[in-house]
Amino acid sequence: MAGAPAIPNLQHQNASETPVSNLLTYLIAASAFAAVVVMAVREHRNLRSSRRNLLDGCRSVINAGAIVHGSDDFPRLTGDWQGSKLDVQLIPDTMTLRRLPQLWLAVTWMTPMPRQSAFAALVRHTGYEFYGLISHFEHRLDPPRGLPPEIIIRGKNAASQQLVERMQGPLAAIFSDPLVKEVDVTPNGLRIIRQAGEGRRGEHLLLRQAVFDDAQVPAGDLEKALLQLEELRATTTDNKGARAA
Repeated sequence: MAGAPAIPNLQHQNASETPVSNLLTYLIAASAFAAVVVMAVREHRNLRSSRRNLLDGCRSVINAGAIVHGSDDFPRLTGDWQGSKLDVQLIPDTMTLRRLPQLWLAVTWMTPMPRQSAFAALVRHTGYEFYGLISHFEHRLDPPRGLPPEIIIRGKNAASQQLVERMQGPLAAIFSDPLVKEVDVTPNGLRIIRQAGEGRRGEHLLLRQAVFDDAQVPAGDLEKALLQLEELRATTTDNKGARAA
């Protein structure tokens, strides 16, 4: 239209500034990303480092205690207890549905037990207890009175029911502790698995990381587990002649 004012071509005028602006944007984004990566690496290193001393306080409880670390930096304590091998492990469990990650303390005492029977007792069964022995047994056993109603007990054979009945008192006392998850009795020895920690909600929901606060295992917790294992063994009268595999 004649007489219409000319409209400045702003895009043409700023064309020489666009590459500079884009470069600045990319540099800022790259710097921010690099900062996030550095922080994540540092946090991951601190997390792994914090795991290494979780069993340090328990070393003095047993004879010849030695600690090794797995690829995830969680410690494992081995030694001797009353003439038999003792194995103490921390097991991270992230195979949980609708639950936070769990950190389990497994105390295994390789003391000779009756060879003809064995069983595992488990509470709060989810079907994902990869760390336990309940799935190794198929014979369903009847829980004695005094045990939690949701408990599942499976054994090697029908004769294992007698062993469960004999251990009714110690089992009831052990499972009165809500932190206890599983008790295993086999010819090779005894094991108690209990909760040592629970993962942070934020890291699990956002980053799918298992960060356990206050997971340091006090010496008293290990001493308590050892006393419970002793009470289980004391219920058997036919230890003589039994052998550890």
